Amino acid sequence: NRTLAQMLLDKSEKDDSCRQCLRVVASGGSSTSELVPWKVVCIITRRHGRVCVPHSSKSEINVEEALERIGAGGILDATLVRNTNEATASTAHAITTSDDTIKLLNELGKTETANIVVEAIPSNPKSDGEPAISFIRTSLQAGMHVASANKCPLTHTRNDKETYFELQGIAKRNGKIYLHESAVMDGVPIFSFWNNLPGVTCTKIRGLLNSTSTMILSRIEGNIDKVVESDGQVEHVGETFEEALEAAKKVGIVEEDESLDIDGWDAAMKLRALCVFLSSSVNLSSPEDHDVIVPPLEAIPRDSISQIDPELICTEFRASRKKVRSVASAELVDLPSDPAIGRHHPVKTWKMSVQNEFLSQS
Repeated sequence: NRTLAQMLLDKSEKDDSCRQCLRVVASGGSSTSELVPWKVVCIITRRHGRVCVPHSSKSEINVEEALERIGAGGILDATLVRNTNEATASTAHAITTSDDTIKLLNELGKTETANIVVEAIPSNPKSDGEPAISFIRTSLQAGMHVASANKCPLTHTRNDKETYFELQGIAKRNGKIYLHESAVMDGVPIFSFWNNLPGVTCTKIRGLLNSTSTMILSRIEGNIDKVVESDGQVEHVGETFEEALEAAKKVGIVEEDESLDIDGWDAAMKLRALCVFLSSSVNLSSPEDHDVIVPPLEAIPRDSISQIDPELICTEFRASRKKVRSVASAELVDLPSDPAIGRHHPVKTWKMSVQNEFLSQS
């Protein structure tokens, strides 16, 4: 969210009628554009507290100062509200619970203080996806659009139904939009691109969905290319798994729970998110009618990169010029009817896995 806030500031324009605006280009390939004003009315964090303007007010939060405060490890407070006449009525808390946040989101929407919620809290696939899912659900029900970077809503179920279908159904019924582009591949427009390909069916997925594991394996390989090219005249210089992991941590791309990257959880989560989305061609008002089964996250086979032998990496490259990578794969296959479990007609299901594979360089 800090990166988003800075990006909004960097891309903002100003003129006589608009102090802080974004230039929005009209859709459909038009060359026309307009300046759209924006402001931040509430910031909720896990470590730096929260600050909100008074409900239904014209106040706004000084985003530049808020970013500086957070960057310095400080706590958000009411002095960040720009309209000093209303600052005393604003709310600021050093500690925010999930229940507090849900109540606040509901108030922000119902009083029309906010109309867009951006959610980017850490997510753990081993948990139930909370509190992110409840935050998104509450925001949509309160009448606000939601843009989320969270994978959990696309990978978890509730009462044996996909949470993603439920949230999109709530958005549709309330005339709002739930966007999740940055949940997979850091904002590469996979989801929006697919929505612009009517009549196309995807039956296979295969790719490297976790950049952390790729970086670790690359550092273990080191200069293996030069070693082979020199016919062994150049000494191999690579890192141990522990050294490569530490380097990735310094770059800041390792999950808080490192096992999510190392043991394939993150890739499996992204893979299931894509499969759920590709299965969402059903009527969102009746998601239970769809005939594509997406296996639960815990049922996806996963390999860990921590068990890969560095010597095997070098040996395999010398023999076949192949490098090992953590590959996420999915294929849409037929599942026959089975009256014994209540499935009275054939359906389709996604066969998914995250496996360590030796790949050619072509």
